[in-house]
Amino acid sequence: MGIRLGAERAIVLGVGLVLASAFGCASASAPSSPYATPAPRSASLEEAPAWLVASCRAHWADPERARRIVCGVGSAPAHRNRVAARETAIARGRAEIARSLEVTIESLVRLVDRGGEDGELDTIVHQLSSTSMRGVQLEEVWRAESGETYALVSLDVARIEETVRDNPRLRPAERESLAERAAAAFAALDASAAVAR
Repeated sequence: MGIRLGAERAIVLGVGLVLASAFGCASASAPSSPYATPAPRSASLEEAPAWLVASCRAHWADPERARRIVCGVGSAPAHRNRVAARETAIARGRAEIARSLEVTIESLVRLVDRGGEDGELDTIVHQLSSTSMRGVQLEEVWRAESGETYALVSLDVARIEETVRDNPRLRPAERESLAERAAAAFAALDASAAVAR
């Protein structure tokens, strides 16, 4: 029993480290990851909110609440049409969460011994990712003096767990195992990101 628990913890830690590296790949132009190194402050970002210059999780004052959130920041260049810039920033924030979510879910599904084909795995990953994405919420939009627009979007980890538990393509034991692993993976990811800061 102790060996089994040790192996499960090692798997969760391994997934967390893999995910930390996936989340940590940010573009140099603007922070596009919850764990990205903050961009250097320019004159146009002097008044920027903490979720843009530090970490998107800085938006939530309660650390426990922040731990249960997957967040993303999207940006759009200055544009005459402010509505279009806002929608572009939101779409890019959602795309960031979608990429992170797909990496996370694929890693977790691969840990479950399915014995199925890769096509089936891809279908399950896509279905879980797209269904979870319906829970993405816009938190805040900020526009710099220079005209760039930034959007903070979030997804509650509980939404991911609920999606996994409700998926008919998974056997009941797999559903529960994946839901628990999803929560543990995001917790491990948060812990590794906190150490890196």
